[in-house]
Amino acid sequence: MFKNAFFILLTIPLLLGFQNCGQLESDSVNSLQGGIDSPGGDTGSDNGGGSGEEPTTPGTDNRCIKSENLSDVEKPRGVYTSMITDKAVLNPTIRGGLIREPWSKIERNPGEFCFANIDAAIAKLPEGASWSLVIHGGWSSVDQNDPDFSYTNQNEKEDLCDPNYDPRNPSKKPAIALEMSPSWLVDQFGVETFEMEFRKIKVNMPKYWDVNLQNRLAVMMQKVAERYKDDPRLKLVYVPQMTSNGVEGHFNGVPHDTLLSAAGIDPSSSTAIDDFKDVWVDAALNTTLTVSSSFPNKAVAYEVHELLDDASIPEAIIENFLIDPRYGNRVGAAMWWISGDNDYQPALVEILKNYQGDLYGQVIGKSETPERFGDSNYASVFTQAKEMCMRYIEPWNYEFDNNTYNDLMTDFNSFADSHFD
Repeated sequence: MFKNAFFILLTIPLLLGFQNCGQLESDSVNSLQGGIDSPGGDTGSDNGGGSGEEPTTPGTDNRCIKSENLSDVEKPRGVYTSMITDKAVLNPTIRGGLIREPWSKIERNPGEFCFANIDAAIAKLPEGASWSLVIHGGWSSVDQNDPDFSYTNQNEKEDLCDPNYDPRNPSKKPAIALEMSPSWLVDQFGVETFEMEFRKIKVNMPKYWDVNLQNRLAVMMQKVAERYKDDPRLKLVYVPQMTSNGVEGHFNGVPHDTLLSAAGIDPSSSTAIDDFKDVWVDAALNTTLTVSSSFPNKAVAYEVHELLDDASIPEAIIENFLIDPRYGNRVGAAMWWISGDNDYQPALVEILKNYQGDLYGQVIGKSETPERFGDSNYASVFTQAKEMCMRYIEPWNYEFDNNTYNDLMTDFNSFADSHFD
């Protein structure tokens, strides 16, 4: 459908301005970190740094050095905090931190960019630490009349990109963000959307394969790259997606018929899943090319989940990264649901375990929820990460803030250093 979209994107003029205008609020961010995936746990204390297993001595073998993921680009390795906080940056194991910002805050109006929240997060990093970047796509509007949509009266987190922000006055904050992708995509550029539910709230999701969406996303990514691509501390850029949380590749809980109909596919067709696969994979690869071409000197990651209960859809995406020379051996797969448990999405776990490219991870939850981890043991996350040859992992900032498992994270840093260039 969009085989030539990438070349169209490169012709878009970038006569745009930006202003120096943090991240998603802590509760909101954590609610997006694996909160709608399942498995389960951890045994850990909040104060001792206990691991539940003996740290392993790093090996000297090169079993994780795969020819397909070698390039001249410096790629991250070791542990990064899933969110940069004042406490997390004091943790001695930290290699860097993830900075996340929704598209709707970066580009509040077409061509008007605000980077102050990203800059403020970068400024918190300790000397020598690096950072990764997520720009969330996702829904462009919510149904505020939905009975499950609610407001709470509380102080807003500081938002330097909001000219109306006043830290002295409490304000009403919605249960979820009013928009993750900017609403002007629909109002001014005619991007098509479809209605779905996120956490029981009706949202309007832009269609990932819409040409107008792809064009505007390219404009945004190129402008972000102008500002940050030459920062040597930036080591990894995630690909935005039009999915339930705007970076993870899933629509958990959304009926298959909703997705198929949104793509103009008859759900009763015997080829429905294959037809959707063609549409989705094409859109995903075009977006990834946009990100990788905008950041030609950075590692890039695309997060994968099963779609329509089919592991072949994400598999087709990440296998293209290995065979298409335009990706330059810089684009890898991300797994934001590593739990130490092989029972969740087992087919995709096996695909990722055997994947010959770079693999990046984020832990599925906090260690204080042991039911989410294999054998109810948080240490199983790192065992699985090593078995899968994962070069980089993002534990939640909770672990860094509270020094819960410093020995495990130190050990994983040593593992990554000994197995990856």
